[in-house]
Amino acid sequence: MPRYYFDTRDNEKFVPDELGLEIASFEKVRAVASVAMADLARDVLPGSVARDLAIEVRNDAGPVLRVSLRFEVEQVAAR
Repeated sequence: MPRYYFDTRDNEKFVPDELGLEIASFEKVRAVASVAMADLARDVLPGSVARDLAIEVRNDAGPVLRVSLRFEVEQVAAR
C-alpha cells in the first residue's frame, strides 16, 4: 500500500510530515487531506485576520496533491 505524507503550511511556517499514512486509494487521500484542512482551519482561523493554509500531499515519488485555503477578514464599510 502506498505511503502518503501530509505536510502543512501556515503562512510561512512549514511542518513536514515525517510519518505518513498508508492509504489504498487516491480518493481516500483526497478525503484525508480535506479533513486535515478543515481541522487545521478550525484550530488556527479564529482570531485571524489573514491566513494562507495548505496541506501538501506527497508520496515517495514527490508531490501528488495540494489543498489550500486563503482566509482574509476585510472591513468594507465604516462602523
